[in-house]
Amino acid sequence: MEREVVRIDISIPMVAYPISKEEWEKKSARVVGDMPIFSYIPLKDTLDEALNNWLKLINAKLDYLINLLTCEKEGFTGLPYQRVNFSEKGIRFLYSSPLEKGQIMEVKLVLDLYQNLGFYLYGEVVRCEKKDDQYEVALEWLPMPLDIREKISFYILHKQREIIREKKGL
Repeated sequence: MEREVVRIDISIPMVAYPISKEEWEKKSARVVGDMPIFSYIPLKDTLDEALNNWLKLINAKLDYLINLLTCEKEGFTGLPYQRVNFSEKGIRFLYSSPLEKGQIMEVKLVLDLYQNLGFYLYGEVVRCEKKDDQYEVALEWLPMPLDIREKISFYILHKQREIIREKKGL
């Protein structure tokens, strides 16, 4: 059977926990640490090229620090690494206890795109099978904004390219 989307096996900082359907209805998938509003405000160049370069460097460092502090405040900096099978449609990972099919889970994870970004994603359990002393859980992502789905797709394609290059020895 051929899959609709690309899936990759990777280790990422991630934690998942069950939430009620009522909780999920009050939440939506979101990205933490992405500051497109501030980063793309055009700055007028001064006549001094060296000063322009310094101002751009300071701006980039401030963006980095704000992103770092925001991710730390939201609890993304201390997430444990976990081996997962990840795609635009869902995620599969090991979990400590059994879950019912249809259970909603909140997933906090970090993806290293152009910078480390924290994601709050929501998925529904479609499968939960016992594997040794843990349970393999498969989640199907619940509806999310298009820009978040595009970030996930970009990340997966970028990582898949890295994996192919490593296998070819490039």
